Amino acid sequence: MRKLSCSFLAIALGACTLGFAQDAKPQAAPPAAAAQPAKQAPAQAGAPAQSPQATRLAELKKKADAGDASSQIRLGDMYSLGSDGVARNLPEAVKWYKKAADAGNADAQTKMGMMLEGGFGTTKDPKQAMDYLDKAAQQGNTAAQMRLASAYEMGRNTDKSAAKAIQYYQMAADKKVPKALVKLGDIYRNGLEEVPHDYAKSMDWYKKAAGLNFPEGEYRMGFMYEQGLGVTASTDEAISWYKKSASHGYVEAKVALSHLGIKSGY
Repeated sequence: MRKLSCSFLAIALGACTLGFAQDAKPQAAPPAAAAQPAKQAPAQAGAPAQSPQATRLAELKKKADAGDASSQIRLGDMYSLGSDGVARNLPEAVKWYKKAADAGNADAQTKMGMMLEGGFGTTKDPKQAMDYLDKAAQQGNTAAQMRLASAYEMGRNTDKSAAKAIQYYQMAADKKVPKALVKLGDIYRNGLEEVPHDYAKSMDWYKKAAGLNFPEGEYRMGFMYEQGLGVTASTDEAISWYKKSASHGYVEAKVALSHLGIKSGY
């Protein structure tokens, strides 16, 4: 009789194969010989072994079900991207991110905030998204800090607030996130809502970013020297900073050098 032997998980991963067992057939005694007992039917083959990928997934789910946050986040990422042998399933991704987020994991809170913000795999809920992101930001997650700062700067899913934008950018800047340093410089250079122009502060932030060899910070330094904002105008200084930025591949710096009649050579 033909027999299907396969676990549910193996079916889900396309690792199912058919096992066959033959019915026992008694064999007649040979001529001129005493009757002999029938031969035993071959032993039925066991269930096919899981693929290594299916085994890893099963082990990961076991750890996740036991409350391991890193495993829960890993599963969330797999279902979010449709990677490592699982089909993309955003509601399933949300389920695993939420488990880790509600247990206090900052990375999961950040991911959960982003899913809620965009309505990916769940109902869009900007307020709850901001709550999750704030929880992560308060734990030091720089991605959450930058996302909240941008939201308050641009008025994305919330009212604009220069003070809150600066607060969250400052949190990320304290961890030496180069983009946060540049964004603070931009706010003081351009002014934002109740925050007036302050070119000296702007230069301070750009200088910190440039000190980390961040090309955008180097470019901003060049711009400030070219325009004489917060510093004495100096084309030579501007060119020097533009060249540093261009050497790090920043396209706008190459354009600025071209406008000054300088071939960057980068």
